[in-house]
Amino acid sequence: MGYAINRPQVEIEIEGEDDLQSNVRFESNLSAYVGKCWDEAKTAKTTIVERLLKCERQRRGEYDPDRMMEIQRVGGSDIYMMLTDVKCRAAEAWISDVMLNQQDRVFDLKVSNTPQMPPEMRRNIIDLVRMEAEQFIAEGGELHPETFRARMEEVHEAISMRLKQEAEDAARRMSDKIEDQLGRGKFQPELKNFINDFTTFPSAIMKGPVIKRRKGMAWGPEFTPIVMTEFVEEFERVSPYDIFPAPASTGVNDAYLIQRHRLNANSLQAMRGTPGVDNDALQTVIDRFAMSGYRTWIQGDNEERVLAGKPFRYPLLSGEVETIEFWGSVTGQYLVEWGMTDIDPEEIYEINAWWTDGIMWKVVLNPDPLGHRPYGVASWEDVPHSFWGVALPEIMRDNQTMCNAAARSIANNMAVASGPQVEVTVDRLPDGEQITEIYPWKIWQATSDRTGGGQPAVRFFQPSMNAQELLGVFMQFAKQADEVTGIPNYVYGSSAVSGAGRTASGLSMLMDNASKGIKQAIAAIDGVVAGMVQKLYIHNMMFDSDPYIKGDFRVVAKGAIGLLHKETLQMRRNEFLMATANPIDSQITGVEGRAYLLREAARGLQMDTNKIVPDQNSMEEQKIQARAQMLAQQMLQQMANQMQPQQVVAAPQEALPGGMPAEGTAVPQQVPQMADGGMVPNTAEQVLRSLANTNLMQ
Repeated sequence: MGYAINRPQVEIEIEGEDDLQSNVRFESNLSAYVGKCWDEAKTAKTTIVERLLKCERQRRGEYDPDRMMEIQRVGGSDIYMMLTDVKCRAAEAWISDVMLNQQDRVFDLKVSNTPQMPPEMRRNIIDLVRMEAEQFIAEGGELHPETFRARMEEVHEAISMRLKQEAEDAARRMSDKIEDQLGRGKFQPELKNFINDFTTFPSAIMKGPVIKRRKGMAWGPEFTPIVMTEFVEEFERVSPYDIFPAPASTGVNDAYLIQRHRLNANSLQAMRGTPGVDNDALQTVIDRFAMSGYRTWIQGDNEERVLAGKPFRYPLLSGEVETIEFWGSVTGQYLVEWGMTDIDPEEIYEINAWWTDGIMWKVVLNPDPLGHRPYGVASWEDVPHSFWGVALPEIMRDNQTMCNAAARSIANNMAVASGPQVEVTVDRLPDGEQITEIYPWKIWQATSDRTGGGQPAVRFFQPSMNAQELLGVFMQFAKQADEVTGIPNYVYGSSAVSGAGRTASGLSMLMDNASKGIKQAIAAIDGVVAGMVQKLYIHNMMFDSDPYIKGDFRVVAKGAIGLLHKETLQMRRNEFLMATANPIDSQITGVEGRAYLLREAARGLQMDTNKIVPDQNSMEEQKIQARAQMLAQQMLQQMANQMQPQQVVAAPQEALPGGMPAEGTAVPQQVPQMADGGMVPNTAEQVLRSLANTNLMQ
């Protein structure tokens, strides 16, 4: 079956602009529009940046500046209990264990619809059955009209099953290719960083696949290293600080979306000559900023660097050039002024543009057929119709605040109550007495009490210790954090478990209940993973030349559904294998069904199923060979009987209803007939071989 690979125009080359007036128009339209969107997005993100900083401070164990000023004004301890970090690390480890520490892939491809038989194949089936009928009648057989229709249905069903099997094989080959692309594109390391953002910030962003040109090395004759340039589908985690959606945006595919990059001279130079790049404009950017660097400081940049462990400010001599990547819709007139051809000025186009300090040096059309952008966003708790969700630190912020207050009070109370307080009548002490020093065997000098009351000049008393009550407050709010986050302390190994958690079965039940909360979070990540795989699938369908991976497939992410229950499903599968290992069930399932069960059980154990259980084609070949051997033995037995003319076979052959001989008996040399006088159908394997000979499956 041939495939026509239609490659749509993904990236449009630009024409050289020799006219200075054209450059002026370009700067005043497309570049000005992108600059306006950039300013608008920066202003709209002001409140979001403060939320991002609060979440990161909370996880890093640092107070907000205003709260720190209040603590310092009052005095005392500034202790910060890392309760948020414990919960975030527990959630991150839990999700990573499901998504990353599994040998099985986190996605699967399913055949979307039953493969439809082409019209030419239907006509060939009719011709084939007609030829069989004519040959049958020519040999003296009697054909019943109903037999022709039954034969047609049998051949049609056999070919439909083969088409479905071929579609499943193509889905398996496409899955293998996508898995290889994910590995080469550094998907798993970037997914780990994405999960860290997912448990820390209101939203986490993943980008990909993005086609990048990378240098690789191969070995030539006599092990000579050869540097090669290859194109790789890569993925990257995008920092929430560097993504700027439109003010009214509800997702990555509506309004416009801007990503901020920090490129160096090598990265800029590597983009020279790629489709859509204006080499003159790019050279202007390199000449102007490659050595001196270019950076615009916006709200939160400095504190973000400090929280990341970097210097508060660093010199621009580092050579970082701040560039924004714009995804949005513009009129065709802007693109015509830019220099694109085959553009309707009245239409609206989805573009991808790169802009540096007013210089637009790359513009291409969005390569996705549906206009989707290569981004995926997920939040711990979604907010309807909003780009930004609710972060895990935000959910437990009140509990973290109360635990911090209780911990500071405990520390202050312990400091005050750790020793006695002293009351001194200073007018009864001699000059030079050091009342701020207390040490063992100290002698206090005092004059007589002039009031005559006999009161001591120095009096000691012990402040009360309230640590137990304050500790109870702390424990109550720490326990409440388990409830609001859905991450109980026994998930990450805490031994402070009471009730049902003191037994193995009870703890298993509690863990199973706790996993229901994490499933919702993993389901959000599943949406991002499915989106990345879907984009790779579309890319391979459009541009890959291998026809054996093509098909109408549906992407299924297995994070929340499959991997959390993987061990349970494997155990149930093994139980089903044992339960059906009896003669009665074997007659029902047959050899093919039993082979399928063994194949799935071996796949769940991370084994090579092809080395353990033969595939369907091999089993069909074995069946054909077995039948051929049986027929050969029957023919030899018949010839041996004919060589003994004086022997008469007295025992009648056991016959099936309709006069058909039973399996294993000699077949008489006459035209076989069915009960209705029709022809005896061939096997499905013989039909498929006949179809293969007539080039129906090509």
